[in-house]
Amino acid sequence: MAPALETLLLEARRRREPLRRALLLEGTDCYRLFHGAVEGRPGLTLDRYGDVLLLQSFREPLERGELEQVRGLSRRPVFYNHRGRGGWQDARPEAGEEHIGRELGVRFALRFRHRGQDPWLFLDFRAGRRWIRGCAAGARVLNLFAYTCGVGLAAMAGGAAEVWNVDFARSALAAGRRSAQLNGVDERFKTIRADVIPTVRQLAGLPIKGRGARRPYARFQPRRFDRIVLDPPTWARSPFGAVDPVRDYAGLFKPCLLALAPGGKILATNHVAGVDRDDWLEQLRRCAEKAGRPLSGLEVLLPEADFPSPDGRPPLKMAIATA
Repeated sequence: MAPALETLLLEARRRREPLRRALLLEGTDCYRLFHGAVEGRPGLTLDRYGDVLLLQSFREPLERGELEQVRGLSRRPVFYNHRGRGGWQDARPEAGEEHIGRELGVRFALRFRHRGQDPWLFLDFRAGRRWIRGCAAGARVLNLFAYTCGVGLAAMAGGAAEVWNVDFARSALAAGRRSAQLNGVDERFKTIRADVIPTVRQLAGLPIKGRGARRPYARFQPRRFDRIVLDPPTWARSPFGAVDPVRDYAGLFKPCLLALAPGGKILATNHVAGVDRDDWLEQLRRCAEKAGRPLSGLEVLLPEADFPSPDGRPPLKMAIATA
């Protein structure tokens, strides 16, 4: 008989106690409390975001009485979102209000019930935000598929000279600007509502190809950046082509290489669970060689300890490429 959810959550809490103390000391109150994929309940996660908890089910909704079990373990409000059929199971109006979370001392505006499904801060990407913060001093940073600009805010906290956050979602960029306001970020922090494909190709000095070339798009001159973060979704289509990290990651990675200043670094991600990490890394190496910007370094970056991965191969793949 499988352990009760309450038992699994208590065990996860005990395992994370040293991590919780360490994160709080560095100004972080947003982290994963329960990672069901490897902690006994696939398809279920529990995250802390500041003063609230977000419970999400991705396959089957909670069984009768389980939400009450979770709420009985915490003094904080628990919002529950079933990501499958039926959607939100919690009608509390507070889920649609603004909340504030902190990561590495940076403040983030958070709203859990909104037009999209995803939280405004992806916790498994904390390792990427930590990395950019640690190497952004004086750097020109390009944040592609910026969503709510978490990477850009981390870069500004690390002393970046300027940050461009590029995304096509108006509401996501608005959330990023709200977080920037909370942190007193100045005009060096830019939010650019534009399609990533023509934007990065222009920055790289490449032509806009296909039927998209006849469509209106934001215009940019070629430009070089010291740090580029390429964090594409699992798949998307635009008038300028498909974002396809499985079949054509090179279509995104090549223009990033060409827009990179000498000695610069790219943080690249691949969210497709079925993609083998070693195969993907080899794609990055081959693309760089064909583009005439061979890599001098390629380092794997893993999610932090609140996202345990017994085999060391988590679904989120991150790599730091130096050209």
